[in-house]
Amino acid sequence: MNFSLNFTTRNLVPRLHRFTSKIAVDVEPAVVSALEHATLKPRKHPGVVRPNHVELPKQLNDTLKRIVGDHPVKKLIHDGQQLNAYIKSRHPPPTLEEIENKKRIVIEEVNTKMPLDRLATLDEDEAERWRRKRELEINKRLGQRIYAWKRIEYGAYESLVYAIARGAQEYAVLKRVLTELAQRDEQFRPRSFFDFGSGIGTGMWVASELWREHIFEYYNVDRSREMNEISELILRDGHENKQIALRNVFYRQFLPAIETNYDLVIISHTLFELENKEQREDVLRNLWRKCDGYLVIVEEGTRRGSELVNEARQFLLEQEQEGHTVAPCPHDLVCPRLRDLADRTPCNFPISYAPLRLGSDFLADRHTSLYSYAILKKGSQSDSSSSWPRIVRPTLVRSKHAICRLCTEKGTLQEVIFTKSKHGKSAYSCAKVSRWGDRLPMSLGQPQIKQESIESEEPPVLA
Repeated sequence: MNFSLNFTTRNLVPRLHRFTSKIAVDVEPAVVSALEHATLKPRKHPGVVRPNHVELPKQLNDTLKRIVGDHPVKKLIHDGQQLNAYIKSRHPPPTLEEIENKKRIVIEEVNTKMPLDRLATLDEDEAERWRRKRELEINKRLGQRIYAWKRIEYGAYESLVYAIARGAQEYAVLKRVLTELAQRDEQFRPRSFFDFGSGIGTGMWVASELWREHIFEYYNVDRSREMNEISELILRDGHENKQIALRNVFYRQFLPAIETNYDLVIISHTLFELENKEQREDVLRNLWRKCDGYLVIVEEGTRRGSELVNEARQFLLEQEQEGHTVAPCPHDLVCPRLRDLADRTPCNFPISYAPLRLGSDFLADRHTSLYSYAILKKGSQSDSSSSWPRIVRPTLVRSKHAICRLCTEKGTLQEVIFTKSKHGKSAYSCAKVSRWGDRLPMSLGQPQIKQESIESEEPPVLA
């Protein structure tokens, strides 16, 4: 069911449900009406983000298998597993400040173990050996604590490994992210698409599925010539001489100097490949300048990936060209997980996908990938549902109550225990069927002091 709502701003206080709850809620009136009249099922409320499980289209699935050619399948699978493990463990390049801080700590530790005072008791040769030993110990400890970043170089074979190992996963992530964009803005009709760090073209695959009849230009930038070649080969269904079905597909190895703007700009799984913060900011500034509509940022759902996405989001929101966050945050403030230095958990979301099967490899039918993302839009905020809270961890459904951990429009993390008696049937029915990553079509009130007694104790808060 395609369910659209027309919301207006209003005073929350008169319509808050029962003050016996710690957090009162205000469900959107259109949702309440649709649920009560059975024209909308709770599982299809407008805050639900789809899809939950993604499979590669058969044509793409067959093409990826076709481009394997005569390469040994077992080696491809093994190398693909190693590549995935390496990508998931990556850190961004350390900053000079981080290196200096760690060096200072290491020197203090070595001074405790090998005090400089001892130099006064040694002759010249012994003192020189002592200094060399200290220097070796310092460098050894620094080497263990400073991440040895290096860019991944993708040649022809590495690009093939990437396509086989990560094609299905990255397609699923981008299908989820771009489908949410399409659901949130049903009037969006992109005429042009720009992908920086386009890789094997997964962003283009998804964009062409959602908006093929509207997009007249696909511009892909990847520094690896071999990546661009394999991306083009996939568009030709694995046959070099077959015509590309999409119109106006372009490939470049570097950002173009021409000042052409694009309706949809993507930078996906690329921030880790940029050698320092200054380069990341230069690229983001350039992409934001080229963006006439939406800019989408996606990374691995690790803590480091989440930090890079939020660093990019905050940087873009501070640019002179006005913009705002569309997803996942219901606010333009600093991510509450990053603001709390004691919280080491990332802001991430899951997607289930079917992996590519090669030969007789025994893989589960469903894999889950965690990703971090941000969708930003040029211009001022016009979406009246933008303040709906986002579920940021799995919903815990218990007997007669559901526990949702939410990111709120005030830039805070809030746990709400939903029950039918305290929040109403509509709020409870929406909460208990919503999943990690969905939004709840309601506003949260301020924490309320209980004004009437209740017979039983409140259900316990579960971690």
